[in-house]
Amino acid sequence: MAILNDSWLDQLVKHPIFELNEVDKQHVESIKTKQITDKNDVTDFILQHHTCLLTTRGHDLFVAVGSTIRVLNLTEFKDAWTIVAKEAFEKNVEVSNNWFTLIPYKLLNTPQIDFSIESLTPSINGRLLSVTGAHSLVIVCLPRQGFGDISLSKKEIDCRTLAVGRKYYSKSEILKVDWHPLSESKGHLVVLSSDSILRIFNVGVDIEEPEQSFDLSPVENKSGLKSHRGFSFEDDDMNGYEDAVTFSLGGVSHEQSGWEPFTIHYALRNGHMYALCPVIPFGSAIHKRHLDNLSILVEAKYQKTKNASLQDTRTLSRLFKLQKQWLQQLIESAKVGRKVSPSSNDTLSVINNTTSFSLPVRRQGPFMINHQHNLLNIAQVTDILYIYTEPIHLLALAFSNGQVENHILTSETDAQWQMPAKDKEEWHKELETLLSHRDFLPTAILYESIDLKAKSSLPSQSMRLVSDPHYPDTYYIYHASGVAAIDMSKWLEAPKQVCRKAEDGKTDTSGDLKRWLSEKTTSDVRHLINTAPLSGAFAPIVGLFVITNFYLSYTLISMTFDYKLVYSDLNIRRDIEPSEKLSRAVKDQLKGITSTENEPAYESILSLPAFEKPKELNNLPKQSKIVIPSELADSKEVVINEETLRFFSKSAEKVRRETRELGKAAVKIKERISLQQKEFEKQVDSVKDIYERYQKYFSPEAKKIQDKVLKDITSRHAKLRLRMDEQLRLIMLNCQPGLSKEENEWIEKLQALSDKINGTSGYASRIDLLKKQLEQVKNQSKKDKKFNPTNMSDSQRESILNVLKGQNDSIDQAKKRIENLERKMQTITL
Repeated sequence: MAILNDSWLDQLVKHPIFELNEVDKQHVESIKTKQITDKNDVTDFILQHHTCLLTTRGHDLFVAVGSTIRVLNLTEFKDAWTIVAKEAFEKNVEVSNNWFTLIPYKLLNTPQIDFSIESLTPSINGRLLSVTGAHSLVIVCLPRQGFGDISLSKKEIDCRTLAVGRKYYSKSEILKVDWHPLSESKGHLVVLSSDSILRIFNVGVDIEEPEQSFDLSPVENKSGLKSHRGFSFEDDDMNGYEDAVTFSLGGVSHEQSGWEPFTIHYALRNGHMYALCPVIPFGSAIHKRHLDNLSILVEAKYQKTKNASLQDTRTLSRLFKLQKQWLQQLIESAKVGRKVSPSSNDTLSVINNTTSFSLPVRRQGPFMINHQHNLLNIAQVTDILYIYTEPIHLLALAFSNGQVENHILTSETDAQWQMPAKDKEEWHKELETLLSHRDFLPTAILYESIDLKAKSSLPSQSMRLVSDPHYPDTYYIYHASGVAAIDMSKWLEAPKQVCRKAEDGKTDTSGDLKRWLSEKTTSDVRHLINTAPLSGAFAPIVGLFVITNFYLSYTLISMTFDYKLVYSDLNIRRDIEPSEKLSRAVKDQLKGITSTENEPAYESILSLPAFEKPKELNNLPKQSKIVIPSELADSKEVVINEETLRFFSKSAEKVRRETRELGKAAVKIKERISLQQKEFEKQVDSVKDIYERYQKYFSPEAKKIQDKVLKDITSRHAKLRLRMDEQLRLIMLNCQPGLSKEENEWIEKLQALSDKINGTSGYASRIDLLKKQLEQVKNQSKKDKKFNPTNMSDSQRESILNVLKGQNDSIDQAKKRIENLERKMQTITL
């Protein structure tokens, strides 16, 4: 019977998808033996197999049982549980487990999967599912719409299956597979096998032959296999600890990327780390700004080194020239194809193959670190994970003895190629010698080593690393003893602040870096799940993923070897960047509320800075979930001895310690809640006062009164305006005085003067007549200069003209005076 206060995840644990029959239970024991070993046989790859029998694609949960794949839609499951729980709550009854029949799981019909499944890996777009066994690799084509849209009555779903690279994996074992994030078709699968060959298959084009292959062995492959776009490493030392056992891809291409999306990091069994760059699918989707920025950087390096005084620097310019050519060919291929990824206008579709650049990729390494491994007969590498959290590039390395190492990459891993074996030019030899020198090997700093091995842990176990999809500075480790979370956010904050200072133009950052390295702040390690509480009994974890869906919550889901689902709720961080602007904004939050003489400004009871969640509540619960192994489960008695008593006392002490911390946090929260309650009451009173004032002026009754007052005022104003107009009219009619006798005489004189000047025989008309006569005289003088009807000399004519001009000016002045008088007369009302 289900309890009403159970969550949907508590019910998912009991779903029949995790039930096993007798045949399946026998298979379960074989899974358990592959997760641990008591010896370190270098020829055995048991611990290096990437085991993942539980995964998700969107809302669909996949569980591999033997050679079958079961699938369940989590959204439908939660919807059904919500409905059932609501009905049971309304009826006040317990929920029966029979409700599981409403949402049964479905089986995938995959006839080509006739082997024991070791791992499930969905592609990035969720269309394909890679299924691996010890010597088999099959691709399952999944329905595009998801399994939630398929009828519930349909128990089995036919899926197309493709067997990949059968001739390569009949003898060698498959260690790890992953889908390449740069693949434009989302169909490029990277596969590492026990023969140290890394192959990239384009499953949409050819499932038998790899598109590219790289020989990661330290010596030339003597089996006769021709490495396509690979390389060889000349070394006579052949040791089992030189086998490549795991790899990690560089992630997606974004605007701030460098060479890392084109890089594949891998590790040997002995702990040495290497890099391959550049390695991308033949058809890749790359961010346009990524290519542009990288091209500009390489061009700057080339221009700086090609004319250097040192011979080694000039030789290095040859490498930058090759990088420049490789990037230019990628850009040219995008221009020729004229294709842009439909998902983003900033993503280019580029083509890179053997015809565009024929030089094989060079293996770079081993990484030079400040710590030398001495793992012979002690531990083996089981997994590697590349992590980028701005501005730090990291490599996490997991070992079979329960240790995890976090390495900071201190040098850039750029593109390098192997020089031709035949017909070498002089610069080929110089560049080959230069890149082989110790000073040009990639470098890293071992920042910290984390020991996850408990006293009850086994001597050697498989360790798998999984990154958190929400936070790049966090990753998870699942192994035979449980699940642990590594949170690096504390010590990564210091280099982020240094980068911010550098961006702001502050040059004195070396002291901050030295202080950061000297303080050595460690990562927060949380043991989320404990599957080996007592020695001699353990339940290895064989699958893990993180749900980030808003509806399904932010939860870590894992599964033990005997198909018991274990989940752990994860915490969403409250990431608030401390800044001066934010502090000023909080301090000035009440600045807009001003005070008056009668009323003071509003003052909040809550103190500044703003209240933050107590640190005691971070990463709760700190007590790991304990999974009882099958050896101690059910009705089997637990032997009471020193070990069991110590385990119970430690567990009880952890619970008590967490309870005390929660109590302290509760006190702080209660104090804050009390202040908030008082502040709330104060704000309610203030709002009530404001509301009453508002009602006084803006309520319907107040509006009616205001409308009535406005109408009365408007009516009175209209009456006053009419009265003013009447009074003004009376004043105009009765109070304006007439013209005096002198003014009338002066007007008559001005009128006579105007007639004398502007009349028909006035001065103006005479002047016009004289002007016409003068013009005639001038015209006549031009025709006959000797003709002089008036018998006047030139001086006499000039004298007359001067007199006439003077009279003309006098007449113009008099005319203007008359015109001014006329205008003034028009303004005077008689």
